Amino acid sequence: MTAEVFEHPALTTAAAELATLRAAAGRLGVADPVAALRHLDCSPSSIRTSAAAIDTGGLAVTAAQAEFRAGVDRAENGGSAETFGTWADTVDGQYGAAARAAASTAALGVRIADRLDELAVAASEEVCALAAAASAAVSAVLDGDRSAEVVSEVGATCTAVVRAVQEKVAALTALAAELEPLTAPAVQLS
Repeated sequence: MTAEVFEHPALTTAAAELATLRAAAGRLGVADPVAALRHLDCSPSSIRTSAAAIDTGGLAVTAAQAEFRAGVDRAENGGSAETFGTWADTVDGQYGAAARAAASTAALGVRIADRLDELAVAASEEVCALAAAASAAVSAVLDGDRSAEVVSEVGATCTAVVRAVQEKVAALTALAAELEPLTAPAVQLS
């Protein structure tokens, strides 16, 4: 049997721990506990890397804004028309909005990565404990025992694994709500 590999290392570990439960589940035709883990798979390190890149981009926008503002100040002090100052203030505001949007997006990315990591680790620990508690029944099923007691325990454990993963996935709803503002452009260029 090949080992299941997940993006999140804790889920890979959990999949290995659930291998015998999965085999017993397959013999009984009940829910695959390892397949349930796929619904929670994630790569917090990739999200953190993306957040850092966004943060770096935001710093570049802030630097560009400072250069722009310095140029505007020189132009305004040189006797330029008032309309130039108004236009420049608008563009300067757009730079500021873009920089703030990048910073908040990066911070959100870090929070999301941290929360996904927490959920994956918690789910892994929970499902491994469930599998360990049912290990005697799992071994019995793999040895050919089809008594109601062991079949029921293996089925209930697989259901509990699926439910535990579903609860963690449901916890992601709050994160999805935080992403909603990012679906609109951060800055409307004039």
